[in-house]
Amino acid sequence: MRVSRSQIFVALVCALLGFLLAYQFKLLSNKNAQNQISNYDKNNIIAEVESLKKEKEELEKSNATLSEELKNLEESAAKDGDLGKEIKNTLDNARMHLGIVDVKGPGIVITISPKTSIFSSNPSDSGRNLGEEELVHIVNLLWYSGAEAISINDIRITPQTGIKVAGNGISIGSSGRIYPNDKIIINVIGDKGRLNVGISFPGSLDYGALPNYTCEVKTSDDILIKKTTQSIKNEYIKSVKE
Repeated sequence: MRVSRSQIFVALVCALLGFLLAYQFKLLSNKNAQNQISNYDKNNIIAEVESLKKEKEELEKSNATLSEELKNLEESAAKDGDLGKEIKNTLDNARMHLGIVDVKGPGIVITISPKTSIFSSNPSDSGRNLGEEELVHIVNLLWYSGAEAISINDIRITPQTGIKVAGNGISIGSSGRIYPNDKIIINVIGDKGRLNVGISFPGSLDYGALPNYTCEVKTSDDILIKKTTQSIKNEYIKSVKE
């Protein structure tokens, strides 16, 4: 029996259609599998994030409990004699200087506001914006003038707080960010007279972009500076035993 060309053509077309259908089915199967894997990974990540949040909350509660117990032990030891009181005072002072407790006292408040051009409401038109260099300059000047505690927009400055430009803002350690076009308030605790002389000395606030800002300095008898929200790390430093 002879096979006509039309039959051969129909057979080839059917074979081609079958191949295309099989290939499409395979693609759909792979896509569904990928979607399932993607959804599985997404669910796993969400579950992991929630687990880490709960773990962080539990650690914070445990840390607060341990800190309270340690405080009670220190107070109990301080009652036993002068040596205990001296140790407790040393620990209290260390905590204040590390920024891990709230502190208050006399000092100065520095308010930095961008100047506005007469012809424009955009502060940046008056010149270069405030950056990390200007803030570091002010902080160094305050430490040199006897500051005992400093905060920038309620962000506590500690020995491990870095100041660095990040995008359109300035990061203050890992605790927060400030923006050069917004008002910046620096609270400082220390000798009011010495701090005022140091920050008001001719040229002190003429550094970098500071002339493009209005810097107002006021003294105060009662300044509150809250503790840092940044963790103090000591993974590499070790005490040297004599």
